[in-house]
Amino acid sequence: MILPFAFDKIAAGNSILGRSEEIGTVVAALEKGGRGLAVYGEARSGKETIVTEAIEQVRARKRNLIVCQIDLFNVRTFDDFCDRWRARMKECAVEVNRGALLPFEISIDEIAANKLFDLPGIIATEAAAQMVVYIKEFQNLLRAEDEDFRLEDLERSWSRQRQVNYLLTGSFVNAMKSIFVERRCFYGMCRTLELQPLGRREVCEYIRTTFLNYGRVIEMEEAMAIYEIAAGNMWYVKQLCANCYAMPAGYVNRKIVNQARDTLLSVHIPRFKQMLLDLTSNQMSLLRAITDGVQKLSSAEMVERYRLNSSANVARVKDALQKKEVITFDSEDNARIIDPLFAYWLRNYYFV
Repeated sequence: MILPFAFDKIAAGNSILGRSEEIGTVVAALEKGGRGLAVYGEARSGKETIVTEAIEQVRARKRNLIVCQIDLFNVRTFDDFCDRWRARMKECAVEVNRGALLPFEISIDEIAANKLFDLPGIIATEAAAQMVVYIKEFQNLLRAEDEDFRLEDLERSWSRQRQVNYLLTGSFVNAMKSIFVERRCFYGMCRTLELQPLGRREVCEYIRTTFLNYGRVIEMEEAMAIYEIAAGNMWYVKQLCANCYAMPAGYVNRKIVNQARDTLLSVHIPRFKQMLLDLTSNQMSLLRAITDGVQKLSSAEMVERYRLNSSANVARVKDALQKKEVITFDSEDNARIIDPLFAYWLRNYYFV
């Protein structure tokens, strides 16, 4: 049985809402040999959907495309990374050779440590193909850095590989910005793409049309209420809509939307409470200022109003909240809370 508003799997093909520009950016990066792209955004913001769709579009035009996916979500040390990398490269070489007319042999287990990260280029050259290395949760490599390994070491190796493209995705927004914007790692070989929320009009039209296709009616005002709660995050939008659809009513009114919101919050509130337990009083004060819409966080008026002692203290608190991936700042230094449902809960339930 196919249900609408599936939020437990990535969208594909015609079910992808918007994101054509972002997908086009990834496709363009893949069609240029030896280039890379870093894609980052909050968890469940559509990174995997965009990258997977772009790879499929390129694969449809290029038969000799090799894709090697590596997930670093539980990698914490350099040794972990090396083991994961070597294992996936071995699997990739086996997969390529399985259908090759002229199989090749690379003794991956015997590759020296200083040549380990050259393997994609070696495999691509031997297979006379283009290779895409798709690395998820790339920011976890910050944990692996020590006196023997720096991200710059990877950059030197990867930038030499002309038949290899690197897609580096991450859901820790500030950590990814630290790598690619502040430190400017991979600057010569890798562009960046920070995902933004989908637009109000296209999301509301999607909500209205999908309900209608399944025999339900929702007015645009209620669709906009769903959009505002989720702030354009499609994972939350679909959860809210699925909760509405689960209620036995042909007309989705504001009462049903509110019930769906309360159900969604009941699932996530324990996580939100745990996040707050890790925050100091000063960090909570700054968080409240952000939910109140304050942007000049270091102004004397703001420091006094929220009892933050000094502008120097504000700077320290901002840095701490960024490291905890609670808030982030745009190019104009405007603050926002990264998780939109957390921001909604703080604004409407906690800080009241």
